[in-house]
Amino acid sequence: MFNRTRQVTCPHCQEANFWTGNPGLTDELYCRACEGFVTLYDDYIRNAIHAEAERVLAQFTEASTAADVAHLKQVLAEPEQRLSA
Repeated sequence: MFNRTRQVTCPHCQEANFWTGNPGLTDELYCRACEGFVTLYDDYIRNAIHAEAERVLAQFTEASTAADVAHLKQVLAEPEQRLSA
């Protein structure tokens, strides 16, 4: 993906957990310390992409990156709304 760590912090006990191998989108991650459910790999990927998009947008603007990502998502979902150059 972005060649970054796949470390995920457990929301229950704050323990660091890692995906091993090449997980499928529906693979679940459980905490190695408290054995609580952490996330699905699909959700992990979506969150990582969202965070990366916000980080990249923040490099080019000082506006609200969360609002920019939401607007970008809306524009990409509705091609008829795009302005032609």
